[in-house]
Amino acid sequence: MAVLNFSAIEGKSRSYRWLVGILAALVLAGLVGFVISYLKGHQVFGGSNNVPWGLPIVFLIYLIGLSAGSLILSSLTYVFGRQEYKPIARMAVFLAIVLIVGALIFIFVDLGRPEKFWRLFMFFYLNNMTSMFAINGVLYGGYFAISLVYLGFIFADNARMTRALGILAVCWAVLVHMGTGAIFGFVAAREPWFSPLRPLEFLVAALASGLALLILAVVFTLKFTRRDLKKEMIFSLGRLMSVFIITLLVLVFVDKMTHFYEPAREATVYMLAGPSSWVFWGLQIGMGGVIPLVILFNSRWNKTIRGIALAAASVVIGVFFERFYLVIPGAAYPLELYPGEIEGVWGAVGSFPITPVETMLSVGIIALLGLVFVLGLKFMELLPVAESTAAPAPVPSSVPMSEKQPVV
Repeated sequence: MAVLNFSAIEGKSRSYRWLVGILAALVLAGLVGFVISYLKGHQVFGGSNNVPWGLPIVFLIYLIGLSAGSLILSSLTYVFGRQEYKPIARMAVFLAIVLIVGALIFIFVDLGRPEKFWRLFMFFYLNNMTSMFAINGVLYGGYFAISLVYLGFIFADNARMTRALGILAVCWAVLVHMGTGAIFGFVAAREPWFSPLRPLEFLVAALASGLALLILAVVFTLKFTRRDLKKEMIFSLGRLMSVFIITLLVLVFVDKMTHFYEPAREATVYMLAGPSSWVFWGLQIGMGGVIPLVILFNSRWNKTIRGIALAAASVVIGVFFERFYLVIPGAAYPLELYPGEIEGVWGAVGSFPITPVETMLSVGIIALLGLVFVLGLKFMELLPVAESTAAPAPVPSSVPMSEKQPVV
């Protein structure tokens, strides 16, 4: 089997410089949003007593899923030996690290006093280790450290340690996202959240969305850097994505039917037929499941890179709104704090306005992740060597000099 070499991109083109400049400007805007939120407090966000979590938490659980999914998929090469995916395996691990960094940044900015973030890491001392929040703090920190060491062994080309760290990283990533799902699934007071299936649903959604984002990153990165994009590899990833999507839809269906079966089903009816139900049916189910499956099972569309990329983009959007729908409309249905009639604001359905500061902050952090990713492509050997820079194949001496191809 031929040795696959990796290289960084030059990053000297005008389009690359424009991309870096635009992302940097968005990061600056996000920094302004953070300063405003820090000086004025979280009152500039859309949260309230009814809906305590907003866009930072939505992006937090979304990015954790994308990261875990991308890292697990890297194991196809480094753990299970699927060499056909090796050209994208390094980028998958690096992308996973970038995404978990973004998730940690969203935790940081969501804290009322972000300068006290160090308390999150005071395990067994200042934290209640019976809390799912404290347990997930251990999982997130360990996941980030393990991913860095994993990438280090990949660059060192140490196959034995890479496989060992890969197994550990995959198992840890599974715990990370199932633990994130448990934050919601173990909250018995909120009917839309409470479900023993929630950790598994989160994991499958992570695999579907992580694979979808990886497909988009691979297609756009290899296309724009003029690397060889193997169509069969993308088609294979598309088939795998369809399996994850179907599994996710089955889990969502079983979860909703379970909530319908129990005596208290008002919150579930609100989620499926209330004022925000269009997010569930149109964005979560439509874009996250139906549209990509229609594309992936169409014999004409699933044989094109454009079709697979379109399905992947639909999944990325759909899973984001799955997270959005769970965090915000899922918290909007009022809690029954006392049996019987509840009066006043506590009995009213909550609302959540999307504020400019919160939006600017969220967009800025996403732009920061994009900036780190494109800079990583320039300064790290993440991509297979472009064909134009690869060493030319030796020309047999029997071939006349006039027939030998010149080296460009």
